[in-house]
Amino acid sequence: MPKTSKSKRRSLPVTARSSAGSAVPLPPIHVDGHEKVIIDTQSLASLPLVGKLGKSSTETRRRINHFHTLIKEYSKLAALRSKAPAPEIDEKIECVEREMAQMGGLDWYQKASLLGQCKSRGGDTSRWLVPKLRDLGLHKRGSKLRLLDVGALSCLNYAKERAWVDVVPIDLNSQEPGIYQQDFLDIGKQPADAQTGDDEDDDISHLFEQPFDVLCLSLVVNFIGDPVRRGDMLKQARRLLAPDGLLFLVLPLSCVKNSRYLDDERLLAIAQHLGLEQLSMHHTAKLAHYLYRLSGPESTESGQFKKKILYSEGGRNNFSIVI
Repeated sequence: MPKTSKSKRRSLPVTARSSAGSAVPLPPIHVDGHEKVIIDTQSLASLPLVGKLGKSSTETRRRINHFHTLIKEYSKLAALRSKAPAPEIDEKIECVEREMAQMGGLDWYQKASLLGQCKSRGGDTSRWLVPKLRDLGLHKRGSKLRLLDVGALSCLNYAKERAWVDVVPIDLNSQEPGIYQQDFLDIGKQPADAQTGDDEDDDISHLFEQPFDVLCLSLVVNFIGDPVRRGDMLKQARRLLAPDGLLFLVLPLSCVKNSRYLDDERLLAIAQHLGLEQLSMHHTAKLAHYLYRLSGPESTESGQFKKKILYSEGGRNNFSIVI
């Protein structure tokens, strides 16, 4: 599911097949923290897309969780194929690709997640962050806050705060013209482009030249299938923050309450390793919210946070973050 080296604004949602019938690349799946594996979009494009949203929040969440499972399965199979190609592995990968396409691909996933922002289905996580920013008095400072919203589903999430918040919304698969298509981990590697609705080049590299006062990683770290890449996202967030900048992290609650490898205490240790001070933590029935401040240098010690079993009992998931 494709990694893009350029940043574009999209007026047409990316799906396995566009309305015009042409194949459109899907975002990339990363394996072993380095390798880029791209799904065969031609085969995806030939498949019927169902992509129905659940009639209830429970049904929609179940389908989203299943999509996450398919991504992880694809990652594992792709890693096996890269080490020892075999026809049976190719067949399994095709089955996973087919099921992902029949669910509607990344486009369906994002629409389902956007539906989840409705008040009737749990709300928009930015509504938890904004009161915290106000409590810190940041709405009264002389200049606007620079906020990078990673994996943005809507460019209107902070519209009510536009008088004191300047938002840069990015996503791998932009769902709105106001959201830039940009791989978060590619920021700083090379100049970024933007494409307007008139197909005119519009360089947006200047948007990333200055550090950000706030950086939001809401329900995006868990979407990455590889634990090392998850750690890379946290390290990239640290690099892009201004001194005393804030990192807003949101994970599904099961990532810290039902994982063999991660809990709140270990996540706090990882944050402290990166020079992040935890200001606030809040758990709801489904989500875990964290707010950190960049308060010190990153530790020079390496290999402290490898994949380590914390809880050995059955019934737990394998979510982890590796630094």
